[in-house]
Amino acid sequence: MAPPNVPSPYAEAHASPAGPDDARPTGTQILHDNDRVGTMSDKTFLVTGGTDGLGLETVRTLAKTGAKVFFSARNEDKAKKVLAALVEEGTTDKDLKGAKIDYVIIDNVSLKSVKSGAEDFLRKSDTLNVLINNAGIANVPHGVSEDGFESQFATNHLAHFYLFQLLRPLLLKSSTPAFNSRVVAVSSTAHGFASVQIGNYNQEKKVESGNYDPMCELDDDFNPAIAYGQSKTANIWMANEIERRYGAKGLHGLSIHPGNILTAGWGTMDPRIAEKFGAFIEMDAFKAAFKSIPQGVATQVLAAVGKHYEGKGGFYLDDCSVSKAMSEEDMVGLTGYRPWIYNPEGEKKLWADSLKMVGLNSE
Repeated sequence: MAPPNVPSPYAEAHASPAGPDDARPTGTQILHDNDRVGTMSDKTFLVTGGTDGLGLETVRTLAKTGAKVFFSARNEDKAKKVLAALVEEGTTDKDLKGAKIDYVIIDNVSLKSVKSGAEDFLRKSDTLNVLINNAGIANVPHGVSEDGFESQFATNHLAHFYLFQLLRPLLLKSSTPAFNSRVVAVSSTAHGFASVQIGNYNQEKKVESGNYDPMCELDDDFNPAIAYGQSKTANIWMANEIERRYGAKGLHGLSIHPGNILTAGWGTMDPRIAEKFGAFIEMDAFKAAFKSIPQGVATQVLAAVGKHYEGKGGFYLDDCSVSKAMSEEDMVGLTGYRPWIYNPEGEKKLWADSLKMVGLNSE
């Protein structure tokens, strides 16, 4: 699907990055620029993985809109602590004062947990305007989910696909002409590591060359970087297919790369991948491109509430703008997209296979 022609007011701010907390916008700036602070009291958001890092900052930022903001957490004790901390922040931050925040328990490694969390959300809310699929794991050693799927594919893609299917009727019902419902998939520039391995989602066979970036090559049957890249491309394909199926009904899918941010995920990376990419992270271009966490949520906040994106979807954003295609010579790791993120036949096949994998034979 061709990216739309929409304004890029933040292009200049991103032209010469100078590291975290430079002139690039934060999520809160995005809210102010779009007149969203305190103006969305009739809306409801759900952010997966909202207890730390980008997820927590997204919850904190969106709560300033006045909307009811739910987040998912794997652990109830941690969820309660996060909620209490945000309430405390509201005593000193006027934009957070009286914020409406709640949580549901979802562990993305378990489809049973996803179903339970979705049911809890539906008991607590009769509206859902924006679903932000933020939870994820990155470049971890080989693991298997409770349901028998490779852990990164299960956590980053299948759990969010199943959650969407369970909440889709409410997203459609909540859409209005003034504000169409949105699903925002938090993908990554790491989609450039690998395309989706149709029919080989668990890397049960050696991945064929041409379906992944050679820089990810490892002398091993299982490759964590290819698994992560696959899951991030799957996030984009899912958003594209949501747009194709439901865009005309007022439900849109957008995908984004938040930027390079140092979060807790770096500590759980497979040592071989950390060693392979460590030298790249030390390059001046990478150091300059790193963002703070408040800056890191700007693109997903823009996709969630940006006025220029009303009624639009089926495309990928980075640096608060519609992304541009990378050349074959460009190195994965900064901005831009690989051409495999737009693959209508692959997207349809992944959708059909995902329905079966989560136990749904039809929609």
